Amino acid sequence: MSLQEVFLLIKEQKILFLLSLLSIAMVIDFLSGLIAAKITNTITSKIGINGILRKVASIMLLVFFIPVAMIIPNHSGLALVYILYLGYLLMEIQSILENYQKMGIDIHIFNSFLEKLITAFQHFFH
Repeated sequence: MSLQEVFLLIKEQKILFLLSLLSIAMVIDFLSGLIAAKITNTITSKIGINGILRKVASIMLLVFFIPVAMIIPNHSGLALVYILYLGYLLMEIQSILENYQKMGIDIHIFNSFLEKLITAFQHFFH
């Protein structure tokens, strides 16, 4: 498979779109966590730096799996990357909601939506 075919395949599979969504969710998660920590007076530079480092390491790992997926036969690697990205996106959304709850925002409607999304996700892969 040529490099051009790999990039075409990535574009067709919308992996980069999911990676972009994950990146945006990570930024929202970090900022909402920062605001929640400020509101609850639990903000420290150590926790903030650890949060940033975890996000950067996560993005590096998620990007690393794109070419790894290409060497798994029958395009099954792409399916595995999709599952990884969607699972990670659900965890980021959950973390954002937890941060909003710490800020005193009622997240009942969002929790209900997230539970339905997780259930649909589980049924899709089982």
